[in-house]
Amino acid sequence: MSRLDRILHEEEHVATLEGFDFGKLLKRSEGEEKKSYSKAELIQLLRTSGENWAQWVESLPEQILAEPVRQPGGGSKTRFEMILGTKEHEMHHRAQLTVIERLLGIVPHLTRSRQAARVEATKRAS
Repeated sequence: MSRLDRILHEEEHVATLEGFDFGKLLKRSEGEEKKSYSKAELIQLLRTSGENWAQWVESLPEQILAEPVRQPGGGSKTRFEMILGTKEHEMHHRAQLTVIERLLGIVPHLTRSRQAARVEATKRAS
């Protein structure tokens, strides 16, 4: 999704999604998905690409974020709304992973961190 943002709002700077070739984009991403990475490489790739996306969003001028982009079917969203959708999409998947962890009896990392912070605060207070 973050790659799509860069293509739509920077590289091609589309004014409408009517007629946009999403199939071509999916074929490009399929090639990337087939690459094999070690666990360490994958974690580094996720960190790097996430940080690059965040820095790119921070650099976008307000006037570009306010530009409308016509949606299929005739509606319109601002570039900001579309980019916000990427973050919402990520959070949706994070929630799915949290549910799966809980179903498997795994305490999610955010819960573990919060629990550790409470223990540490209790120790300091004593």
